[in-house]
Amino acid sequence: MDGHLNSIHWRMHMFQKLDPFYWFLKAMLRGFFKVELKSEEVDFISDNIQKHRKVLWINLIAAIFVVLALSKTDAKDIATLITALLAPVMVMGGAWFAISFGAIPAKLMNVSLSCTMWMFTAFLTSLTTMFIAVGFVTPAVVWPVLGIVYLSALFACIQYDTADGMKAGLDEAQLRHSRAAVRYYKKQGIDPDAIEQASKE
Repeated sequence: MDGHLNSIHWRMHMFQKLDPFYWFLKAMLRGFFKVELKSEEVDFISDNIQKHRKVLWINLIAAIFVVLALSKTDAKDIATLITALLAPVMVMGGAWFAISFGAIPAKLMNVSLSCTMWMFTAFLTSLTTMFIAVGFVTPAVVWPVLGIVYLSALFACIQYDTADGMKAGLDEAQLRHSRAAVRYYKKQGIDPDAIEQASKE
């Protein structure tokens, strides 16, 4: 049984090494590995890379179907599609940046990785579809600009998500330390509210 699991693990490891998205993400996040990290932080970054690998593959497959569909679509219908996609892109994008790992207990990291994966998938596929649609109705000379905007958004989202993940369990830790501080103040006969009020006067 162990030998079979080791074989599966080895195959997955080899597939990862052949995955261009893996190296793309490693290069994008290389700045994180240039600083001193704790072992759990390194593990999180590795898990987050796996998460974004899945999202990028889903996005690529979706993009292929979008290109095939739009190649046979009238420009007027494509313009309607672009307008319709503005809402999900804005909503999903806002929700994506609103979600913070800091508010999620560290013990629920697997749940938070799953949640952010599907939220990012919804946002990125909507954004990709919109940019492809825009590309179909704009001159080719504009495509490099669209590419820069798209890649910049992609880089920012992934790097922000990874940096935010370093705060996992932060709110929980702050609450725990705040409660400990309140108990200490009460034990010492200190009234934090009175001190704060005096400092304002």
